[in-house]
Amino acid sequence: MNRTLLLLLGMVLAFVLGMAALSLWQSHEREQQVHEEATVLLERVRNVMKMVTVEGDVSELFSSTSSRNVTLYLPLPSRFSFDKKATVEVRGTVLVGYDLERLDIAIDPDRRVLTLRNLPEPEILAIDHELIYRDLDESWFNTFSAGDYSRLNRRAKERLRDEALASNLLERAREQGSGVIAGIEYLARSAGYAVVVEGGGGLRPIE
Repeated sequence: MNRTLLLLLGMVLAFVLGMAALSLWQSHEREQQVHEEATVLLERVRNVMKMVTVEGDVSELFSSTSSRNVTLYLPLPSRFSFDKKATVEVRGTVLVGYDLERLDIAIDPDRRVLTLRNLPEPEILAIDHELIYRDLDESWFNTFSAGDYSRLNRRAKERLRDEALASNLLERAREQGSGVIAGIEYLARSAGYAVVVEGGGGLRPIE
């Protein structure tokens, strides 16, 4: 009786251990099947000459609502409007400065003259932003798609650009840029060079 009981217990224990080992093996196999893939595409590399003189932090909360009209037959045709609304907070940093690629600097060592041509106007060089979706309210027949999220992202960046243009960032960038030109002029004169500024209505030395 004892031998039979021990044999039975041994069989049960072997079965439990076998099932546990099988479960661990299957779990390991499932973990091995989970993987991530990423492809980095470097499309173009180019040299740039840009000078950032001012950066501004902008934050805004805005809402976007779109409607979709649907005709339902119940059994008579009935027209219904289904809305979807997104409330988005956008935060970003706007970099303002000068694109110096068209700036022409000529040095005449015989005449000891430094000539600056095609001085640029201040402009928005880059906008680094993030979106925080505060509320997404959609309807059964009007849901958010990937295109909607892309549109919201694009619209948020446009709003940051509009806010920056309406502020005094460009004027402050002009003042900072003019200070840089004044510094170049001071160094050139210290070295015995005269500075001549030709063309362009953007950067100007501070008198």
